[in-house]
Amino acid sequence: MLFHSLFELFFGMLLVLFSALTFVNAVEFIGCELKLGSSFVGTILSPLFTSLPELIVFVVALVSGVRGGEEISIGTIFGQPFMASSLSYSLVGIATLLGYLRGKRVSPNLKVDKTLFFPYAFVTILFPLTLIPGFEKSMKLFFGVLFLLGFILYSILMYLKRSSGIIEESEELYFGKFLPENVYSALIQLLVAVIILYYGSERLVSAVSNLSALTGISPLGISLILIPAATAIPETASAIVWGYRGKDTLSLGSLVGEKILYSTFYPGIALVVTSWKIDDHAFFSVLTTTIISFLILYYIRKEEIPWSVLLTGMFFFFVYSILIFVFHS
Repeated sequence: MLFHSLFELFFGMLLVLFSALTFVNAVEFIGCELKLGSSFVGTILSPLFTSLPELIVFVVALVSGVRGGEEISIGTIFGQPFMASSLSYSLVGIATLLGYLRGKRVSPNLKVDKTLFFPYAFVTILFPLTLIPGFEKSMKLFFGVLFLLGFILYSILMYLKRSSGIIEESEELYFGKFLPENVYSALIQLLVAVIILYYGSERLVSAVSNLSALTGISPLGISLILIPAATAIPETASAIVWGYRGKDTLSLGSLVGEKILYSTFYPGIALVVTSWKIDDHAFFSVLTTTIISFLILYYIRKEEIPWSVLLTGMFFFFVYSILIFVFHS
């Protein structure tokens, strides 16, 4: 039973990863074709598309009827900000150092635009508020509407600033090998990915549910770390590549863009359609995300983030991994 669940988990992750990577490729191509600014693409367009795997996992977990499905869906929401703040930033920090050592960039430190201050401040303020409805159920609908309105306001403000840093180049479109390279082909590529994503998400949710039953770890707790391990790879991969090449604002913008969604759009939806039962695992996610966000905010004001600062989140990742997989907390 355990072997079957682990195989199903690996297979689901593989499908989700394969399909999700096509999103990153297509989003970059669309951003280049539409002449959108790197700040807007990194913090709005790219996360909106690359977070589709998490959205599909969220929906599948709710409607599949598996054990702990609702907890898995909520764990998906708290998992991405935690993974970005802990592991993803650390990998970007390592990538920037390697890029510097290999002569791909002039400094191991990230040179970032102050336009990133607003989205990071947005996350730092709003994400902790997701805990309040967990204590006071009567405020679920109020905070659900508040978060959705916050996302709309944020999107408008970032769109108005889209002219900052036009994306001038993108990688060749995957489907461009057998279709004309244009926006329509990019949209077809996204559609194909959705079909594969849905099937892969079913396998992933089923595996997480079975592993939770076998190990005794809460579905929310185990999904918080296992689901982002597959679904957060595309945006993390993009951030690593951009950091390695010296596109620092785009790199950090893509990661904070994901956290914006999980501080506004996705909690807003979840507060309307779920009971929003949270536990200590959600608190750990919020604590990690808030601490790292404050730290990065400080350095964004200086327009330079030391690569070593981004490694801070690795501590939280190892602590949580030990608590979950060793102590089954």
